[in-house]
Amino acid sequence: MAATDDLDFWVELLSVKGISSSKWLRLSRTIPVRRMVSMVRSSPGREELGRLLGKKIPPPDHDLIERQLQFAERENCGVITISDKGYPYLLREIGQPPPVIFYSGDAKRLQLPSFCVVGSRSASRRGMAFARKIAFELGLRGFIVISGMARGIDSMVHEGALESGGSTCGVIGCGIDIAYPPENLSLSMDIISNGLLLSEFLPGTPPLRHNFPQRNRIMSGLSIGVLVVEAGVKSGAMNTARWAADQGREVFAVPGPVDEEWSRGPHMLIREGACLVESVDDILFSLPPCGRLRPHEKIIGGAATDAGKKDRMHLMTEDEKTVYSCLELNPKHVDELIRICHISATSILPVLLDLEMKGLVENCGGRYALPIKREI
Repeated sequence: MAATDDLDFWVELLSVKGISSSKWLRLSRTIPVRRMVSMVRSSPGREELGRLLGKKIPPPDHDLIERQLQFAERENCGVITISDKGYPYLLREIGQPPPVIFYSGDAKRLQLPSFCVVGSRSASRRGMAFARKIAFELGLRGFIVISGMARGIDSMVHEGALESGGSTCGVIGCGIDIAYPPENLSLSMDIISNGLLLSEFLPGTPPLRHNFPQRNRIMSGLSIGVLVVEAGVKSGAMNTARWAADQGREVFAVPGPVDEEWSRGPHMLIREGACLVESVDDILFSLPPCGRLRPHEKIIGGAATDAGKKDRMHLMTEDEKTVYSCLELNPKHVDELIRICHISATSILPVLLDLEMKGLVENCGGRYALPIKREI
């Protein structure tokens, strides 16, 4: 459950029918959430909000509010608000972050480096086998693998990640308490046990058609990159790739037979500059060299700084200190770091990515790491 006092207020705002979460979020930048809730509770306040939003504001649905708060108390379930420290920092930086995330499973896994793999619901055997394999390989390397729980490619992605012993996250286009598609109920339970399902929609929300393009921005927003395996030009997978490009994420695509409709989407992305993927190494070699900055960091003179270099050092985990202390001024291959530091292949990539995000090491390509500045 969210650790902030804003949960009740956000749930009350989201229970107001006909007003999207993005509109409330925009308004919250000028009016505090608590103040908006006070306004929603009174007729004059709703009239004032209606003028600001250009739409008549109905009163909140108190039965719906109670059901949402009861959901947050269920075992293995919870809610994260945008003001919560546990809110994924990559998602917070996108243009339209969801103010509230409902989840089932282990929300701490959202702090792992995430990579998104998507594709066609009516995929070929080749495409589904490749999606399963690439997700397996990403899971082995410590990524939490993101996809959309749909039939076809998405389902294979989740299964491949689970088979690796790693984690996976399914972002759904309905309430977190609804199994969709129904045949994926068993898969949903496996994901909750070894990762999580999440949704920005209130529990009980049906899988409406317009929900899915909206949820795609969350899949890409959580991830440092998005891979499209098979997709038509006008498809949900391509919509996710567009969101990724707009959000500054790396876009990847798998080529296919030129005469197949489901190859047209990936081929279009490759022509537009997406990285061509034949194996997991193509992804690992092409990821952004400096990762992403945490919200408290600023760019000054081209270098990442925060409250001070010492603060970043104190924030390092024991594994991060071990890896950092093994790095010298010459780059080291990941396999060499695994051998020297006695850290598993599954653990080393998250450690290196966290060090990149803290501005302490640089990815030199080819799975090599170089310290930006030696401090211990």
